[in-house]
Amino acid sequence: MALDLNPANGPVSRGRIIAVCALIILLSEIATFEILMVYPALPGMAAHFRTLDVAQAASVVTLAGAVVLPLAGKAADRYGKKRIILVMGAIFLLGSIVCATTDVFALLLIGRLLQGSLVGIVNISYALVRDVIPRSYVPVALGSVVTGIGMGAVAGPFLAGVLIDNFGFRSVFWFMVIYVGILLPLHAWLVPESKVRVKSSFDILGAILLGASLGILLVAVGKGGTWGWGSTKTVGAFGIGVLLLAAFVLRELKAREPLIDLRVLVGRKFLPTVVAVGLVSYMMNAHGILSPTMFETPHIPGNTYGVGLSALQLALWTFPLGVVGMVVGPLGGYLSKRIGARQVLLASSLCFLVVMFLGSRMFTVQWQVAITSFVAGFAVGFLHSSNANLLQDALPERLGGAGNCIAGVIAMLASSAAVTVTGAIMAEHVRMTLPQSHAVIYGDAAFTQSYLWAGVVGIVGVAIILVMKHGRKPAQGGLVEENDTAARVRVAQA
Repeated sequence: MALDLNPANGPVSRGRIIAVCALIILLSEIATFEILMVYPALPGMAAHFRTLDVAQAASVVTLAGAVVLPLAGKAADRYGKKRIILVMGAIFLLGSIVCATTDVFALLLIGRLLQGSLVGIVNISYALVRDVIPRSYVPVALGSVVTGIGMGAVAGPFLAGVLIDNFGFRSVFWFMVIYVGILLPLHAWLVPESKVRVKSSFDILGAILLGASLGILLVAVGKGGTWGWGSTKTVGAFGIGVLLLAAFVLRELKAREPLIDLRVLVGRKFLPTVVAVGLVSYMMNAHGILSPTMFETPHIPGNTYGVGLSALQLALWTFPLGVVGMVVGPLGGYLSKRIGARQVLLASSLCFLVVMFLGSRMFTVQWQVAITSFVAGFAVGFLHSSNANLLQDALPERLGGAGNCIAGVIAMLASSAAVTVTGAIMAEHVRMTLPQSHAVIYGDAAFTQSYLWAGVVGIVGVAIILVMKHGRKPAQGGLVEENDTAARVRVAQA
């Protein structure tokens, strides 16, 4: 039986709140695991399936998430957020079993597509926390959801290393089967369901147009560097994506019951939040690409950087990022409640700018790398906790699921842009390719220029944060909407 967190039924103990939050956090971790734990398994998968396209096993998850998220968000508002999480969890389990057992690469990609159903679990979890946790606890609870991201970032690489070294790449997928297989029934049994329901028809055409447009744009951004930014493929993909997105906007303006209220999407609260968070996230994703390359590359005479770390050694050098992020997430939620989430987002952006500067110095000493990771941990924890609170305070209850998922898709596009642009900058500064390992060796400028441009993007984000009005007041745990009775009274008085 689900734990009762409704204050109307009597005092709610902190133990119950912590138990529900813990289950939501633990299940949300799978969004981190299904990406970070698969990266180290890619070489083994490439050898087993004898393919040069193994990177698709990583990128197809993000693509699936971009297409599924808008649909899942609308369904969560209509049928219940917990129910949709359970359905997506069942689909994820099926995909994990396919990945763990198949010997056909095409079926592996299908399994990864099915796993992509849970990429957006964090976004729906934000909305679920807002709906079921007592309002006074919501800001800190939202910050605590970030703990799951930090835990996954710390544990994922270590778990993957141990499993792959001892049992092969399939063990990563079997771990996910066991992990979700245990947590999903507990989630179904103990976590209460949201009582918020939006009784409206499902705009299937709008959902298809939005999912298709975002999916194609994501492919265009991700493949632009490989195809060539001026190539027919890239320009054509961007053109089709933009046309479909325009068709979606026209559809939503005319639809009686649109997939999402565009007035909220482009409103003075939601739009500045997702744009600012996207620009700050660019710095986070750029650092996520540059840091492993810098430290796993062997030292080459003429280069300042290069340590030659193994994946496990890299995890040991940079683990402060995940640990600090776990602690700072709830702190960011608390500060959002006390001083406003906009101030917390500003602190995150400033920390990321420090990380961009430190990263450009190309440190090769462990304690220096640890300091950079420590600052990055503050930046990541503050970013996710402030984003969660800013979104909830910008969205009415009826758009909790859809709005959070749209924000998640925009974050995916920002991540893809960071990966692509950073890769393009680095490609301009290739020094050599090692003959035996075929590893690419970049010049120092690949990193200094990449960190510089990421910092420029971040400064634009800081400028938006400084002028945005939303989030200056203490977080409320959700947009406080005026009730119909009060509105009618004012109209009668007028």
